Amino acid sequence: MRAGEAGQGAGGNGQAQQHERAWGVLLGASLCIFCGQASVAYYTFGVFLPDIIADTGWPAATVAAAIGPGALVAAIMAPLVGLLGDRYGARMVALAGAPAFALGFAVLGLLPRSPAGFAVAMIVMWGLIAAGSPVPYAQMLSGWFDRRRGMALSVMFSAGSIGIAVWPPFAAFLITRMGWRHAYATIGLCAATLILLSGILLLRKPKAAMAGGTDARTLPGLSVREAVRTGRFWKISVIFLAVTAVLGGTAVTFPVILRTHGADPQLGALAMTVIGLAMFTGRLSLSLVLDRYFAPYVTVAITAIAFLAFMVMLIGTSKAALLVAAALLGFGLGSEYAVTAYIVSRAFGIRAFGAVYGLVTAAVSVGAAIGPAAIGAALLSSVDPVVISLSAMGVLGAAILMLFTMRSRDLPFEVHRLSAGQRINLAPDF
Repeated sequence: MRAGEAGQGAGGNGQAQQHERAWGVLLGASLCIFCGQASVAYYTFGVFLPDIIADTGWPAATVAAAIGPGALVAAIMAPLVGLLGDRYGARMVALAGAPAFALGFAVLGLLPRSPAGFAVAMIVMWGLIAAGSPVPYAQMLSGWFDRRRGMALSVMFSAGSIGIAVWPPFAAFLITRMGWRHAYATIGLCAATLILLSGILLLRKPKAAMAGGTDARTLPGLSVREAVRTGRFWKISVIFLAVTAVLGGTAVTFPVILRTHGADPQLGALAMTVIGLAMFTGRLSLSLVLDRYFAPYVTVAITAIAFLAFMVMLIGTSKAALLVAAALLGFGLGSEYAVTAYIVSRAFGIRAFGAVYGLVTAAVSVGAAIGPAAIGAALLSSVDPVVISLSAMGVLGAAILMLFTMRSRDLPFEVHRLSAGQRINLAPDF
């Protein structure tokens, strides 16, 4: 009897330790996403852009378009980062990638002396900041969390929203103190330091890996080859490519939109803060519903809110109206990354999650490259903002219609569909 009680006590202590470790991993992953590619590189670009143009005299359209090829490099790197995460774990990605992260921003800020050099440096930077990709951290959390996976992913990506609220104003502050070149190098060093500390202190492999390494073939899910042969893989990729191109492209160029209405740089940074805080609100709201309701329909509801942002921009162009549009845009944008990771895990399982999610993230990154380059070039070329808003609404409408075509059979790895045998390597209570 006492032996049985002792065994139960040991089991309870082990479960408690697993819970504590899981929440520590969530904290570490959240800090890495706070310092991620989107927060530090993508959404600060609109803050840097006017000062780069003013300081160098380089053609505005050329500088604005430089982010496109760089983001395409991120798209190419995403599947590779996913494979590395599947094989070595997110902790090793963070530890090895943090110094490269700092180096990438130093290259972008300190080396370019021509528009072509800036474009090349942008490509190099995006190739070096793989430690800021969400792919390995989403893969790690999907191994730690099952029933609460939507909550965990939403919380992690909410940290990215806080980053979007924090890093652009910090960048604007640094630019006014030391110029755009040293500002780039400084924010890269700060972010890399946090990623490195998270890797050292908080990130750990999921339970199955710590227990000696489970054969990936026994985990629930499809192989990469099986996944890419399904129609739902391509449907999911196209949907989130379109949503990212429109919402991300508009968000990253919002400081430029405000500049066209006579706003100063600080108001542009304020708009990014509004977007970031609204994204945080959207992602926290997502954490309450994503594990309870059909994920594609949840995505429709939140994306529809972003649709309203373009309606507001069509109706009014005052500074107040544009900030309201920024809030609506950010709230809708909050669904993007968390829902993508969650839907991929439920559509294809965790057997090869890192690689499959990396491929979908590559498609999303194509949208991230197309959106800001196209919208930024259109704004700087004096294209009527009404035309831009109507085009964005058309693309979003098509994505929403595609989301409505998804059915429960498209997400065969939802929790209630997995057998006890399939869930043996997952933490059942979280």
